[in-house]
Amino acid sequence: MRIAFCSDLHVDISKNNWELVPHLVEVLKVVSPDVFVLAGDISPELGDIEYALDLFRPLSCHKFFVPGNQDIWVLSEEMQEKGHDSYEKYYFFLPEVCRRNGFVPLWTEPARVGPVGFVGSIGWYEALPGFDGQDELGDAGEAARLRDSAWNDMRWACWCDISTLGREGLGPLRRSNEEVAREFNLRLDQDLEDMERDSQIKEVVVVTHFPPFPPLGCWIGDEEEKVIFPGSRETGSILLSHRKVVLSISGHLHDKSDLMVSGVRAVRCPVGYLGEDHRKPQSIVEERLEVIQLWSEADLARGFSLA
Repeated sequence: MRIAFCSDLHVDISKNNWELVPHLVEVLKVVSPDVFVLAGDISPELGDIEYALDLFRPLSCHKFFVPGNQDIWVLSEEMQEKGHDSYEKYYFFLPEVCRRNGFVPLWTEPARVGPVGFVGSIGWYEALPGFDGQDELGDAGEAARLRDSAWNDMRWACWCDISTLGREGLGPLRRSNEEVAREFNLRLDQDLEDMERDSQIKEVVVVTHFPPFPPLGCWIGDEEEKVIFPGSRETGSILLSHRKVVLSISGHLHDKSDLMVSGVRAVRCPVGYLGEDHRKPQSIVEERLEVIQLWSEADLARGFSLA
């Protein structure tokens, strides 16, 4: 099974990001994967997400999506005060946008392609990355960007406690990051348990926006003292507790990664911010679209070689 994937299109960031998507589609037509995965962060605007996903409509493969933190932002304090929140986007608006444009919303609809199961979640994090006494990291590349992202999440990622909606003159209280991460992890664990019980599924691919394993995090300076991990360690523990999980696809961090974590291959291939990237789109797509082969028993029985 050929799986193509990328993340962090950020079409709202720059003209270069917008113009890359049609080139990405054209390359995917040539690659002709069995599955295409987008691991979050297209845009905070639903209209941008709708337009971007629609561009992939010519692809005949299975198309899967999980949202990133920017996709669930509610960019209006007035709307937040009226009770419109990130849960509304996560569980209602974004799944509808996916279905209208031929993508499966993996966080609400786990899928099976032959003997391979696909499960998804935004992932979230237990603490704000870049905080907790780590300000001494200064403006070091990815760490600075993660702090900016965390500040924006504090303002625009609005996970409301619905029991507080009736407070007179006040908007709803927000749930803590720890509560949100725990909720999504419980859902992910249950979806993976269902995959374990399905005898037709031999292997499972997990797609999250936030990286599930600390080695996928942003390491600055001395790894023993200065580390930013923008995810939930519990997410990684859940993946490792299910024997069928063989592949983890994630995003959020804007660097490529491909490593093994206790038998699970963990990969990331983001587009990121392209405002200052003056290369030709074809060159960027070549670097920012990854294709991997997931070998099954059926493949090997037909005489394919791993060489």
